[in-house]
Amino acid sequence: MDELNDFLYQLKRHMVSTSELRDAYEKLPVHQQEIVRNASPRNESPEDLSKHAYQWHDNLFKVVDK
Repeated sequence: MDELNDFLYQLKRHMVSTSELRDAYEKLPVHQQEIVRNASPRNESPEDLSKHAYQWHDNLFKVVDK
């Protein structure tokens, strides 16, 4: 379980990081946001990454009942 707790800790850090990335992205002009999205391997915005991180976190916590 210690390894899982470590993973959960790292996932929380990832959530914070993706939230900060999303905030920085939202401050970009629209044409720069498009450049960032187009450079993404899946054509996703940092907002999408943040949503995925939060969903992953929520789903995992439901499973481990934290």
